[in-house]
Amino acid sequence: MRDFRLASVCMRSVVGDVDANLGSILSYSRKAKASGAGMVVFPEMSLTGYSMADPPEGLSVRSPEVRKVVDAADGIAVCFGFADDEGFISQAVAEGGRIAGVYRKTHLGFREAEVMNAGRSLDVIRTSMANIGIQLCWESHFPDVTRTYAMRGADIVLMPTASGLPAGRREEVWRRILPARAYDNSVFVASCNAVGGNGRGVEFGGGAMVLDPSGRVIAESFSDREAMVLADIRAGALDEIRDGDGYRSMRGVYYLSKRRPELYEKRFASGIRRRPV
Repeated sequence: MRDFRLASVCMRSVVGDVDANLGSILSYSRKAKASGAGMVVFPEMSLTGYSMADPPEGLSVRSPEVRKVVDAADGIAVCFGFADDEGFISQAVAEGGRIAGVYRKTHLGFREAEVMNAGRSLDVIRTSMANIGIQLCWESHFPDVTRTYAMRGADIVLMPTASGLPAGRREEVWRRILPARAYDNSVFVASCNAVGGNGRGVEFGGGAMVLDPSGRVIAESFSDREAMVLADIRAGALDEIRDGDGYRSMRGVYYLSKRRPELYEKRFASGIRRRPV
């Protein structure tokens, strides 16, 4: 990993208006690059717009609109989302004019599960700046997803979202769960939410938050308008934890290196053990 500036964008996307959404993604990518950002992340399904009541037409990585975003990823890595033509909720990372990787949402919400397919892998996407894990929207509530990425070498976990929670409620939820995801796994965490109407009667609440590996907020915005938040991601913050000898003083401990998986992983492999009623 190396130092870089991250831009986290709260953007309005209208379902089915791919051209307008594409224009916004390209515009914000240019602004992010002009602000010194090496990476920009957009909300879940930002290119197609998000709706489960009336899902948008899917795109493929070969679609002209997707290729235009990929072509714009010159000097900046772009993380953007779309409904794909195989029925998945996808989030792609493009850098250097190519697709570095695509994540397909693995944990679907209740409405999503009725109309979309679930992905089957949690692969780390490697870029010139950092190793990336992607965890979409309500997946941020699953500690095992973040842990899996951390154990597979992720430096930062991006959590693009499309949530209708108002800004105040979104802030309350994120302040409760995102610091834990970052601190427990010694990774940077960055989230951004869609904002405004989707053209199909749903209003998204906005919000962006970036945290360091100690769970401290380094940048945030909780507005009900479009916004771009900039955060300087410092490789040394990870190195101090992962490479340090803080275990002797219990300060800056890299907890993942002290795990004893033989004690707990097999027990829960088949699911939750519930108390008898």
